[in-house]
Amino acid sequence: MISKSYASTNEIGVPTDEDMSLINNYALKALTKEDVFCFSVILCDNDIDRDFERFDEKALLTLKDLFVGKTGILNHSMKSEDQACRTYKTEIIYDNLKKTSDNQPYICLKAWCYTVRSDKNNSLIRDIESGIKKEVSISCSSKSRICSVCGGNNCSHIPGKTYQSKACHKTITDILDAYEWSFVAVPAQRNAGVTKSKKQKEKNMENILKSIKEEDEITLKGVEIKRLCDYITSLEKQSEDGKLYRQELEASAKKHFAVTMPTLNEEQVDEILKSVSSETLAALSQELAKKSTKILPPVSQLYSEKKEEKNLNQQFKF
Repeated sequence: MISKSYASTNEIGVPTDEDMSLINNYALKALTKEDVFCFSVILCDNDIDRDFERFDEKALLTLKDLFVGKTGILNHSMKSEDQACRTYKTEIIYDNLKKTSDNQPYICLKAWCYTVRSDKNNSLIRDIESGIKKEVSISCSSKSRICSVCGGNNCSHIPGKTYQSKACHKTITDILDAYEWSFVAVPAQRNAGVTKSKKQKEKNMENILKSIKEEDEITLKGVEIKRLCDYITSLEKQSEDGKLYRQELEASAKKHFAVTMPTLNEEQVDEILKSVSSETLAALSQELAKKSTKILPPVSQLYSEKKEEKNLNQQFKF
């Protein structure tokens, strides 16, 4: 069994309808938003900790699934009365702006948990809100602990010692099971402590496009994804409108080419039209129309024409 200690976040608030739907999967009696207290914790990450151990991305992805539904307890106590809360949702966070101690992109496993508001839990809730209860530790089992020095599994190299100028640490991977997470006094992670939640500013369309161009990987919120989808839809609509406009310009230009330059065949005209932008095509079509008008002046539809009168009521004419 492996116990790793990491710091929780201070992301506390009223649960959403989605949260309540997930929470009620574990409750025998339907709970309401007023019944529960929700918060989030960082369970573990891929940085080298105080014990010179780390989880790799594969391990974090496995733990993400395994920790859903797992209980949160106090001091790894196996007593049922020390159960404090339950995990109802997990997520892997990729932070490309943050690096681990060995300069790797930072990855962590985040969990959302709930406890019931009651006389028994009031003290726990106050301790979480005030930052007294903040550090957490997970318990899990793994098949492999890969050495950074030799690449072996469960070798004799001691974590924290240096071998031929190379510091030894062990990478925990091939997770077998996750048991629980617990509030503890001393975490393994050096940055242990409450991190107050900062609401990330939503990216506008300009910043989303800039991120797509400049970054290998980006993370978007739901509202930002919708904004991007709406933008793509508008571009598609503009593209269709542009195609129709282009077709109208080409049809007009072809008509005037036939009048002004009858020696050009259809293929030659098509090649000319394909080679110019829509802006140039519009100007070309306008100039061709002027020349076409001089060669074949328009005929007015409102021309004078005497019509023969029908000889009606001839018998009354004298």
